Amino acid sequence: MARSRAPSSCFGAKKQRLDEESTSRPCVPRNGLSTPGVVRREMCYFCFDVLHNHLRNIEPPPAPKTFPNSSYPLFVTWTYGKEEKLRGCIGTFTAMNIHSGLREYAINSAIKDSRFSPITEEEFPHLTCSVSLLLNFEEGKNYQDWQ
Repeated sequence: MARSRAPSSCFGAKKQRLDEESTSRPCVPRNGLSTPGVVRREMCYFCFDVLHNHLRNIEPPPAPKTFPNSSYPLFVTWTYGKEEKLRGCIGTFTAMNIHSGLREYAINSAIKDSRFSPITEEEFPHLTCSVSLLLNFEEGKNYQDWQ
């Protein structure tokens, strides 16, 4: 699994500065494995843009050109505050195009995770987003088929 994370402070002016520093470099996931050409900070930025526009009833942002539109199983996770308390996490084990998958699950994980109330515009500045792509994903034969 590869993961990219970005705090909401990356949205706006600080986001632009980070973009200049890292647009062409891959993000290194928590597991330390590099996944060149797949995981990008811009995936989290896109999720923030999608959620921001949704909360303000603005037209969704266009599909980004800063990362590929390959197909992977994916999850979008929102956490809140310095403690990074979970606020929502929804995804799919079915491979889907990254652009449409992030657009769908950025909103679903923010407002449709039944464990939490929907994320509000007031919470937005305190959010952190994580995007998880399942690489080399294998279907299990049964519940005991794991390593």
